[in-house]
Amino acid sequence: MQAYRPLKLQQSPNLRQALKDAMRDSRVLLGVGAGIPAVATVKILAATSADWCWIDAEHTPMSPTLMAELVQTVNMYSEGAMHAVVRVPTHGHEHIAWALDAGAAGVMIPHTETVEQVQASIAAARFGPQGQRSFPPFAMLQGITDLVPEGKHWMGVANEHIAVIPQIESQLGLDNLEEIMQIEGVDAIMIGKTDLRLDLGLTPTGGGEAPYEEGMKHIYAMSKKYNMPIVGFVPDHETEASVRGGYRMICQAADIHVLAFGLQMALGKSREAMAKVVDQMKASPQSS
Repeated sequence: MQAYRPLKLQQSPNLRQALKDAMRDSRVLLGVGAGIPAVATVKILAATSADWCWIDAEHTPMSPTLMAELVQTVNMYSEGAMHAVVRVPTHGHEHIAWALDAGAAGVMIPHTETVEQVQASIAAARFGPQGQRSFPPFAMLQGITDLVPEGKHWMGVANEHIAVIPQIESQLGLDNLEEIMQIEGVDAIMIGKTDLRLDLGLTPTGGGEAPYEEGMKHIYAMSKKYNMPIVGFVPDHETEASVRGGYRMICQAADIHVLAFGLQMALGKSREAMAKVVDQMKASPQSS
């Protein structure tokens, strides 16, 4: 991801181009989720080989200040090799602005269902004349952190770099998906599979049900038709179908899950090894 690094790490990297290149080259950007709202944890994530870090401000309670610190930690501790992508908690312009002013590579907009919602999100993420994002007077230091290629301004570069990713997770969103994909400024589509299943009247997990399978086929068909990358969590058993269907930005691991399941695995192996020793000691009391 170094090819998409900005001249200064306080700025947003070029996720828009990374997504276009991923579609062109049939390549997948692999990400890691930051579910623990702590700078110390994100420092560790930023040191890995993941292409991007999912900062989930929708489901992980955090202040705008902490969110900004997490974004900046990803940028600095990865030395520009990892992109910070923030799922904002609402469609509010302020949340989008806080994430992007901090240097996020992109924003995920949850529970997107209509063309009007998408247009408003894009406007909030782009400086004029392409949008209505307000100039942040304290985000960049003139001549220090606002450095860009000759002939450009950092706000214009931000418009070129920042990705807007609407999240589809309802039947209404599916119904409007084709129109949404045709909107200028939509860089990828995220699929919230669990909420989509719930909205379709299904259980949170499972598979094979006609409404869900038809919905996913529609998503894949629209991705191919409009050359639109898909984003989201993908379990191992769905990897092939998902990548063939258009997934180009996938998160398969999150800190909280790796910590919990990793510890469970380590503890399980230790208990198994200790149990063998205890059994041997019981079988040969004298040798113990």
